[in-house]
Amino acid sequence: MLGADPRPLVRDTDADWRELGQTQPYWAVLSHPDFRSEGLTPEKVEEFYASGPFHIGPIAEALKALTGKLPSGRALDFGCGVGRLAEAMLAYAHEVTGADISPGMLELARARGSRVTYADKIPEGPFDWINSFIVFQHIPPERGEQIIEELLGKLAVGGMVSLQLTVWRDKNREWPKEEAEATVRGFFRKKIKGDRLMSLPVGHIHMYDYDLSQVVRLLNLAGIEEIRLVSTNHDGHHGFIILGQKTAPTTPA
Repeated sequence: MLGADPRPLVRDTDADWRELGQTQPYWAVLSHPDFRSEGLTPEKVEEFYASGPFHIGPIAEALKALTGKLPSGRALDFGCGVGRLAEAMLAYAHEVTGADISPGMLELARARGSRVTYADKIPEGPFDWINSFIVFQHIPPERGEQIIEELLGKLAVGGMVSLQLTVWRDKNREWPKEEAEATVRGFFRKKIKGDRLMSLPVGHIHMYDYDLSQVVRLLNLAGIEEIRLVSTNHDGHHGFIILGQKTAPTTPA
């Protein structure tokens, strides 16, 4: 169309994470100075991976409190990065697959030599446990909701889910400057003026807030009728780890 703006309305966050996977693969996951590539030591790398069980353990116990049993079977860690949580999931699941779009991170994960299988796209299901932590908060909701729907479609009946996302932020946290975008549901998301975010160079980390009601809708349609929310706070960006179990077949939208 004559005069149309050729710029995309949603930032290509995949490109950001491919770049970060090459330049700051550990710090991009745990944003602490100790894990920056400059001066990173083997001891710090092991400290990084040792943090995985301290996160996955409480998640597994929370799923047990909700469902009566620990997660097991075939598991998927979506947005696995360098494999920090995927490796920890091996303590519960006999088969773990980690999926990520960053070739650099996947290369480092595979070099660990663990029993985790790594892939650059979401593999075929069904899965008995699908986990994702500090991933969707970096994906624009318009795309993230589609991915969540795809993931839930690969969850077996009886399978468990642990998905983290952000839903609100402290007043001193600045909103990303993206243009408004029409969605397939026929309404406009909140209009955010300006395009500073779109003009930033590749390799920046961005935070996005989700409409929790839309995510709960996807969970319900996927046969997850009872959920538990565990609050999270990442430097003023607040959200939840959503825990649930699929107890019924998926209902068409």
